[in-house]
Parts: sequence; structure tokens; C-alpha cells
Amino acid sequence: MKRAWILFGLAALLAAPAWALELTPLQIGIAGTKAQLFPETTKVMGLRLNVACSDNQDVVGLDLGLVSKAERMDAIQLNLVNVVEAEFAGISAGLFSQMGSVAGLQAGLFSTVSHDLNGFQIGLFNVADTAMGIQFGLINRAVTLRGIQIGLVNLIEEGPVTFFPILNAAF
Repeated sequence: MKRAWILFGLAALLAAPAWALELTPLQIGIAGTKAQLFPETTKVMGLRLNVACSDNQDVVGLDLGLVSKAERMDAIQLNLVNVVEAEFAGISAGLFSQMGSVAGLQAGLFSTVSHDLNGFQIGLFNVADTAMGIQFGLINRAVTLRGIQIGLVNLIEEGPVTFFPILNAAF
């Protein structure tokens, strides 16, 4: 019995630094913050596998799986659902994608950017607040745009031409 307690104590001491890490090269998420290898405050620099869902504040590298959540991300992101609260830089592909701001490529059926888009949006339905670049999809909407929209319905709320089918542009 004494030996079991000693082994348990050693295991706890060895495991404690893993939870205190500020950085990890691998994160595996099963069901969000409650069931992932490292807590959401741990920065991921490398590979993040979202078996069901992962949630981290900062991710740099490759992000793969079903549902991805982060505060900031510099990555190649391939998931069914992508949610980045603040800043995303890189390539994002998924069925549904919601970002604070994007620098790069955002591709999916439904792609939304609540602030700045600098780059490309490709999808069925694209929404951006301030867009600098290209929106390519069935329905494209931007509040302000410096670039072009290619699609069946193209809306620029504060543009020279607010609606124009097939091709709309503002510079």
C-alpha cells in the first residue's frame, strides 16, 4: 500500500509540469476545454487534432478535425467548423467558418469575417465587414470593399454600386 502511494505521488509530480506548460507541439481535443490534453491557455505550436472539438487561445501550425475554436491562429486549418474569435492568418477550409479578422484564404460553404478580410473568401455564402481582396461565391456581402466580388449576388453596403450580379468592384 505504501508503495502504491509513493508511485501515485511520483506520477502526480511528473504530470504536474505537463499541465503547467505554456507551449505544446501537440494538442488532441475530444470535447472542448473539458476533454483535451492541455488547457485552453496552453499555446499550440505544431499539430492540433480535433477529434470532436479543441479550444486554445493561440494556435500556430496545422489544425485538423471536426470543430476548431481559438482566440488567435496562424495556421493551415482543415475542419468542418472553424471559429477564431480575433485574428486568423493562413489558409482556412471547412463547411462553416467564422473569424474575427482574416489575412489569407478563407474557404467554405459559409464564411464570415466580423472585422477585416485581407485576402480571399471562397464559398457559397461570404460575409465580411471590411474586405480588401476577392470574394468569390454564390452570395457575397461586404460593408466596405477594396477589391472585387464574383458571384450571383454581390452586395457592397457602402460601395459606389451597392448591388450588382456576376461582378462587383470598389476601389
